[in-house]
Amino acid sequence: MPIIVKDFTWTQSESKICINLPLKGTKANNVDILQSREFIKVSYPPFLFECWFYERVNDDNSIAVVKNGIISLQFNKAEENTWPSLFHKDHENKDLLKLVREEAIKYAGEKAELIAKQKNDMKEANKKLALKEQMKLEDSERQRIESIKESERKKATEEIENLKKNKSQKNELPALENVISEQKFEKTEEISSKPVKKEIFDEVKDSSNETKEEDKLPAPRSSGSIQIKFTPRVFPTPSRESQDKLEREWLEKQAEARRITELPDDLKDLSSNETNLDLLKEKAGTYFKQENYQTAIGVYNHAIRLFPKEPSLYSNRAACHFKVRNLIKCVEDCTRALDLLTPPVQDNASSRLKAHIRRGNAFCELELYAEGLLDYEAALKIDPSNSDLKEDAENIRKTILGKQPMEDDDEKIIHLN
Repeated sequence: MPIIVKDFTWTQSESKICINLPLKGTKANNVDILQSREFIKVSYPPFLFECWFYERVNDDNSIAVVKNGIISLQFNKAEENTWPSLFHKDHENKDLLKLVREEAIKYAGEKAELIAKQKNDMKEANKKLALKEQMKLEDSERQRIESIKESERKKATEEIENLKKNKSQKNELPALENVISEQKFEKTEEISSKPVKKEIFDEVKDSSNETKEEDKLPAPRSSGSIQIKFTPRVFPTPSRESQDKLEREWLEKQAEARRITELPDDLKDLSSNETNLDLLKEKAGTYFKQENYQTAIGVYNHAIRLFPKEPSLYSNRAACHFKVRNLIKCVEDCTRALDLLTPPVQDNASSRLKAHIRRGNAFCELELYAEGLLDYEAALKIDPSNSDLKEDAENIRKTILGKQPMEDDDEKIIHLN
């Protein structure tokens, strides 16, 4: 049999009532509360408190605070007035009290179903919104790629036309050379047909010229040694584990990302400092440290217009969006950064790790725990020895399975609505 709590206290105002119950050594995690607009039941074995209110209360903003060994229940009255008693006038009637208790259980069940449905609807809406935003990003990326392909196609056709023109000009040159060579041949034939008078000393002169030509010949080439220099590797990877092809591809992408190909018309008057990637990142980082997140986002937006293929800009802007609770934009920027951080090599491992963790946190804040867990597992593949990542991933799994982590016994706040 439960022990009925009778040593409670209660106070009231025109609009609120407050009930204080002693815990009597019971842990906060063992407190179970059932409430409706007319009835409340607080169970913390072996103790039990039941109250059929004198009048109805508004349960939307009711809360219970468990602290320092006391359960403090706070309710808003449905109508502002002063109650002569906390309990209903028929509180002692066990049959009526039983009916009120059953109605409270039914009411609490219906309300729990309604809250669960609302949460599920919100979750589905967030999923649809995230999917829609992702589709927009993919469409814009597809259009950008198509425009690049079209420009490359035009460039290739122009080069082919130029090659054809050059080829036609080269074909005309041999014909001219043939005509010139024929004319030269005719002249030599005419000269050879004329009789040549030889003088007495011609043969002597020819022999002396031959000896002079022999004297002008260069000396034989001297032997020597050739020095060979090897280009040092950029990555300290053993040759048997080399990802040389991927490493070169990553370096080329990095060099291309830091190069400004063509400035937009509205940015052509910028100074060298305003187009320096390192200075822009340093400036945005200073604003971030000062918690001026919106200004930092503005600096990153400007930098991305100049360097649209630099992954660190998207990753850092995602951190700013997370701070101001722009969670969808945080997910978008992390996704864009991860798309640019390819191929996966050791040099970009830390950047990929940060992007996965930030996107996982944003997904969890949106209550998309399954997607967040996928990002944390991807981060663990990059850094499998990180104990904090393992703990966070385990907490997300417990949340997905409906097993919340144990709360502190010293203080616990329960929202009854």
